[in-house]
Amino acid sequence: MIEIINDDCLNALKNMPDSSVDYVITSPPYNIGRSRVTKSGQKAKYEHFTDKNPNYYKWSIEVIDQLLRATKNHVFYNIQANWTNKKDVYKLIGNYSDKLVQNFIWTKQNPPPASEHYAITNSIEYILGLSNEKRIKGNQINSSNHIHTTQRPERIKGHNAVMNKEIADYFVNNFTQENETILDPFMGSGTTGISCVENNRNFIGIELSSEYCKTAEQRINEATN
Repeated sequence: MIEIINDDCLNALKNMPDSSVDYVITSPPYNIGRSRVTKSGQKAKYEHFTDKNPNYYKWSIEVIDQLLRATKNHVFYNIQANWTNKKDVYKLIGNYSDKLVQNFIWTKQNPPPASEHYAITNSIEYILGLSNEKRIKGNQINSSNHIHTTQRPERIKGHNAVMNKEIADYFVNNFTQENETILDPFMGSGTTGISCVENNRNFIGIELSSEYCKTAEQRINEATN
């Protein structure tokens, strides 16, 4: 089962029943606010979305609370602390200290350069493992909370923040079971959905941009076929 919902994630989540999906695997916008090419040559992350929210911390709490309500098991929430959002990110981690049952560290072998020359390149991201009450256990005898990726994600026109397929595969394969339902409320170009299709999981994707919904649908259909 594949379902794609073109809507604001909070609107869609509020219409979802309690415990209606098994897991969430997602990466929300990071509130970078970049709308132009930077000194290092980096472009804005999104062509069809403005990544600038004046109430990012409050909005993030509203989203995570809805995800915890709608999810039976765990929410895997990928976030990067950068110059513009770091205060909100670290407050967010503290706010969910009782729900944060595991923090995964993602390191990148080939990270994009810093937005300005001589600034420090951010080569790590956090993936918060959140749950109302359950411990996180992997499908293997030994599962690590450190993930290292060697390849940059696929390049897609108009979307410069595509989820790394290695990350989607890691969480789908290591923490979910066949025929379970996985939700990505920030579907973007559909990478989580592709991983679900390839590994026989059900998928629900929510995406605000109709353009990205079209891209995701095309990519997921190609993976299905």
